[in-house]
Amino acid sequence: MKTRLGVWFAVLALLLVACAKAPPPPPPDPVFAALGLRSVAVGPVVYAVSQPYEQCSAFIDDDVRSAMVRELRRRGYEAFAVGGNVPRSFAAGTPPPLPGDPPSAGPVPSPGVDGVLSVWIEEYFENSLCGWEGPKYLTMGAVAVLYAGSPPREVWRSRARAAEQGTYPARDLIWLTTTRLSDGVLRSFPAGPGWRGTP
Repeated sequence: MKTRLGVWFAVLALLLVACAKAPPPPPPDPVFAALGLRSVAVGPVVYAVSQPYEQCSAFIDDDVRSAMVRELRRRGYEAFAVGGNVPRSFAAGTPPPLPGDPPSAGPVPSPGVDGVLSVWIEEYFENSLCGWEGPKYLTMGAVAVLYAGSPPREVWRSRARAAEQGTYPARDLIWLTTTRLSDGVLRSFPAGPGWRGTP
């Protein structure tokens, strides 16, 4: 009975998150508006820390990228993923660049792409999402940098952290955490030309 009740509450919590009205994006300031961004490509998400080892969370970087693309589209941009997966090395990764550093190797703005969003996972901690029968937890922190212009330069930067726990199945916990992480990272990202004032 307790197990069924726990699952019911977990499903209810996920439904509440999915149905919650997201806050509207801020209007662009004059400098950002002058960039005329309509399309944003999201490159492969890079780990600044060691990658997860477990099979059920090994590709969580793709989940983060998908969540970023969804949120950018909600904000009124033509958003899409570009580039392949980051090779699995399971070793310490590449830290995010400092403000003002040139873009690192990877996708850059090109014809048909006004801006490229690069994302680094700089914090990752979980409690054995695969095989653990009790409450699970997942903590993630990320920094995102938007490059635009010719030559490409940094025009926006933000970071956020999401920590979730509960009796969710691993896939649900990953979805919840990556969705909240992308919402937090992009909270200050200005509204795009397709924003119509609806979530």
